[in-house]
Amino acid sequence: MPVLYMEKSSVESLTEQDIRDIIEENTIGMKYGKLNDYYIGQHSILGVTKKDSTAPNNKLVNNMAKYITDTATGYFVGKPVIYNSDNDVFLQEIQDIFDYNDEQDHNMELAKQCSICGNCFEMLYIDEDCKIRFAKVKAGDLVMIYETETGFTTPLAAIRTIYSRDKNNNLIRKVEFWNAYQTLHFRSVNGGYLNLENITEHYWNDVPFVEYINNEERIGDFEGVISEIDAYNKVQSNTANYFQYNDDAILKVTKLGDVSSQDIADMKEKGAIILEDGGDVTWLLKTIDDTALENYKNRLREDIHLGANVPNMADEAFGNNLSGVAVSYKLWGLEQICAIKERKFKRGLQRRIELITNILNVMGRKYDYRDIIPNFRRNKPQNILEIAQIITMLANDLSRESRLQMLPTVENVQDEIDKLEEEKNKDMKDFGSYDNFAKIFQTTEAEAPEESKAGANE
Repeated sequence: MPVLYMEKSSVESLTEQDIRDIIEENTIGMKYGKLNDYYIGQHSILGVTKKDSTAPNNKLVNNMAKYITDTATGYFVGKPVIYNSDNDVFLQEIQDIFDYNDEQDHNMELAKQCSICGNCFEMLYIDEDCKIRFAKVKAGDLVMIYETETGFTTPLAAIRTIYSRDKNNNLIRKVEFWNAYQTLHFRSVNGGYLNLENITEHYWNDVPFVEYINNEERIGDFEGVISEIDAYNKVQSNTANYFQYNDDAILKVTKLGDVSSQDIADMKEKGAIILEDGGDVTWLLKTIDDTALENYKNRLREDIHLGANVPNMADEAFGNNLSGVAVSYKLWGLEQICAIKERKFKRGLQRRIELITNILNVMGRKYDYRDIIPNFRRNKPQNILEIAQIITMLANDLSRESRLQMLPTVENVQDEIDKLEEEKNKDMKDFGSYDNFAKIFQTTEAEAPEESKAGANE
């Protein structure tokens, strides 16, 4: 379990031995390894063996786990998160830090890991150029300690574990214990005693880690349908086994006297055989009820999509030019889980901004992290013509900013407004010149009004 709950006073009074005991008692289990294996296609079907070594043993992996995660993640944050603030200077400084960290790609990887494992972590640090950086930490590599009364919202400490090997191939285990002010660095070799090597101070005024969770229970998007995925892999593999068995079927020869293997080879080569009275040649085949088998596989696929709340995008219904309402109905289940994802992920983004703001204020700024508001947009199929018509109809009821936010192709509304203003000012400036006046109205110099000529000459 990547989470512990402790009283704040207890965490503050931990001794070196207490910390060492907490580290040793909270080894991460195998859950995350299995979930990551399923995402990359290492399913349990690959370990299936047959008692009869000569029997067909196909091992087909239909990676529904990857499909579920990629679809849900792409729908959730396929369009980058945008940020708004009334403090333009603060917003620009935060955006510069995000750009330096390639924040859009980073958010996508965080969301993907949450979809796979149910949660993941982010570490903030200062690099060698004194720039604020953040990096993903897998759920299996960190334990977060939270205050009992307030759940996961108030981190009190974090335990980060790093494994490596030295030049002599010794297994090195490094463990960092972070609280709001300092870091304790432990190290062991080949599973030996954890020695405290040093203690360093940091300036985050908080535990510089953020947990992103998929839901309150920290359950991955395909975690609840693994048994159905295994069943689907099994039936697909067995179907392949049936066909392979029949391709390699045994030839049964009856009442033909003494028939040697050479005789059978000659029959196959020549494609003909003379049967004696009562003689027969047939293949030993396994019969397959195709209809029942396909119905079973279709039911399994439906159960997988239903259990994960991720629609089958290969459904022919998605190929039609659907209205926005029709698309919304088909994506209703996915929208519900993404609504939960958004609320949880937004908490993580706000904490990231809070930690960054702490460092900026140490540098002399006076910012309030609550001035930055993250906004999410769904990456779903859009009927652009329909949206454009709706925006036009709302021209007298909504501001230009609100209408621009409705357009799925606009990523930064403020940038778009600024561009519109620049174009407007340029058009007004060009319209006031004599040359453009003559061009617009297709007049000659002699026909143009004297006022415009005078303005142009000036």
